[in-house]
Amino acid sequence: MHAAGGGRRIGIAANRGTVVSQLPFPKCPRCGWPLPSPASLVCPKCGALVQVDQLTRLAAEAQMRAQYHPEQAAVLWEECLKLLPPESEQFHAVQMEIARLRSSPQGGVPVLDYAAPPENPQETLPIAILKTGASMLVSIFVYQYSFGWAGAAGFVFLILIHELGHVVANLYYGLRASPPIFIPYVGAVINLRQSPPNAKVEAIIGIAGPIAGTIAALAAFAIYLATGSELALELSWFGFTMNLFNLLPVPPLDGGRVTAAVSPWVWIVGLAGLGWMLVDEFLAHRNSWMLLAILVFALPRIVGTLKAGGRSGPYYAIGKIAPIVIGVAYLILLLTLIALRLYTSSQLGNGGLF
Repeated sequence: MHAAGGGRRIGIAANRGTVVSQLPFPKCPRCGWPLPSPASLVCPKCGALVQVDQLTRLAAEAQMRAQYHPEQAAVLWEECLKLLPPESEQFHAVQMEIARLRSSPQGGVPVLDYAAPPENPQETLPIAILKTGASMLVSIFVYQYSFGWAGAAGFVFLILIHELGHVVANLYYGLRASPPIFIPYVGAVINLRQSPPNAKVEAIIGIAGPIAGTIAALAAFAIYLATGSELALELSWFGFTMNLFNLLPVPPLDGGRVTAAVSPWVWIVGLAGLGWMLVDEFLAHRNSWMLLAILVFALPRIVGTLKAGGRSGPYYAIGKIAPIVIGVAYLILLLTLIALRLYTSSQLGNGGLF
């Protein structure tokens, strides 16, 4: 396992194993030799680091935070020091990395200041509006060939409201991000320029988009009920479908970000759903490049997180109540969208823009 920072790599040379349980006579995870005490850091027989799994998780978290939050990374490396024997080479290497982080130009950031800005300046509000507005107009122009001007405008507006849900959540937590940029036949993207401090914050930012998008789709549905407008019905169906798809529990979709706070093992269900959708698209001879792209982006994080033990480490230290509340909110939104999509589908029949 290695930790990077400023071109320097710190190696923790140890075979992987399980963290020794706090029993009267714990054993080495590598060779099984009885350890002198539950507080032992190194096996006296084979020399393996006893707490290698915890070291791996802490080092990975420190790497992730080093660019924008050097003080937070330094604190995590200090936790690593507690699990390393003071006479080891790894101990001294980690000490040097802590000193480097705290002497860097970005150092001195308070540990709890998760919104500390990176060096790159944030766009001014007029520039952000210009970027979003210009990309929206391009998307409307492209979509109008398929849906007409009214359908294309409604289509893009529903995506905008979804993205604004993320924008509001980012602003609430002080996280810097790019403005929503629309890409025809992809949707819209927001580039986070800071990592969320923990899984709870990431989950709230993730679910904010589908909540806002669902409200917008419900507004279109209300217009349909009041006026009987076929276009409003079609747009509401699209809004429910889009937000339901985004709740698929697999990263980097919103559902993957939300369910990470509940348990990353839920991502296995998301992978199964994604696989089913890929097979269905293939059998129907439809283009499935977007689903394949999601799979390519999803696999590294899923494999890495589950291999490291799932919901463990400082990033997932969000208490016991937050995962329950987030899980309940996710299920309510998911089931609501399923019901609304089924109803609007039954009203549309086989026709419609989409």
